[in-house]
Amino acid sequence: MPYIEIKARKTISSTLAKKIVDKGNVSAVLTTGKITKPAKEVFDEAEIAWAEYIPEGLFMESEAQEVEEEG
Repeated sequence: MPYIEIKARKTISSTLAKKIVDKGNVSAVLTTGKITKPAKEVFDEAEIAWAEYIPEGLFMESEAQEVEEEG
């Protein structure tokens, strides 16, 4: 089952990016820090979405928000 990998790291390097890709089933990577250009290229080649500099406060909310899909 695909999942989103969340990292609270200062930097995600290409070495770590390759390890994440090797896990399989990762659809996206979010981090509170920086993703290096080579790491972004690794994620792009593996078709893994990524986002960097996400404020920690967004992960620390006491209540989760649920999004409903219209169908």
